[in-house]
Amino acid sequence: MKEVEILIDRLKELKKDDSSESYVHIKNILANQILPISFVSYKPFRLIRTRSHRKGEILFKNIEDLTFRKDILNINYFGRANEPGQGLFYCNDNLNEGTGFSESMNVFRGNPNSNEEKITIGAWDVDRELNLAVILPSEYKEIDSSLINSATKSYNLIDDGTDNYKDLKVMLEFIANEFTLDIIKDKSNYKITSAFTNYIKDKFPSVDGIVYASVKSALKGENIVLWEKTAEENLKLIGARKRTFKLINYKEFFETEYCDSDIIDYNSGEIKWKKPVANNV
Repeated sequence: MKEVEILIDRLKELKKDDSSESYVHIKNILANQILPISFVSYKPFRLIRTRSHRKGEILFKNIEDLTFRKDILNINYFGRANEPGQGLFYCNDNLNEGTGFSESMNVFRGNPNSNEEKITIGAWDVDRELNLAVILPSEYKEIDSSLINSATKSYNLIDDGTDNYKDLKVMLEFIANEFTLDIIKDKSNYKITSAFTNYIKDKFPSVDGIVYASVKSALKGENIVLWEKTAEENLKLIGARKRTFKLINYKEFFETEYCDSDIIDYNSGEIKWKKPVANNV
């Protein structure tokens, strides 16, 4: 058995292990690898971050409510990219706004009984190009995304012809496939992806985040995750909209109401809202 196969088998075992030591072990295995990663420089017209409303949340009244989570004491679980106790800026570019809906709405996240959905969309200006690591298994290289496709084509051209390099790409392919697994089916599916995201964050200081295909949109859209420092220093909220949807058919919703932000006070962070506007069925 090749060394890469032994490593992958061990990662699979550790992923299923519920002990706290297993995640540290995964991180240490990855930290000792030198993997061929594709990067892309990209300046989106806007970044869109979507937040689902929990029960009792009417309007988000501060910029802090719409940026990455900073209540690290309450982040108890792994996300696709974040560890427990770690807040990252999950978002989409303006071309993938619909992907953010499917990632945020409860009915797509394992609650089939959701009859009403309330989300708030924040639109963010970006003041410079972002340097992003692209994570995508080769099986999905024809995904409808010029951003991912351009980076993937460049990546596929890189090959030094050695067996060692081919083994490294096998390892990376395994990790990339982990990003296509759904948390609803297995709660452990975020362990390796979170560890790998932090591998990139630690190994490549010039990188701002990652981009990967969206599971909730059947891999037809892309998600972007930015590090906290980039979100704090290079993004500016320019507007927000709260949207309310009612279920009309299975996973089919009609927008019944929307409400736009009016004034954003960048000194206090306060967001003031206009009156809601109702849509007639």
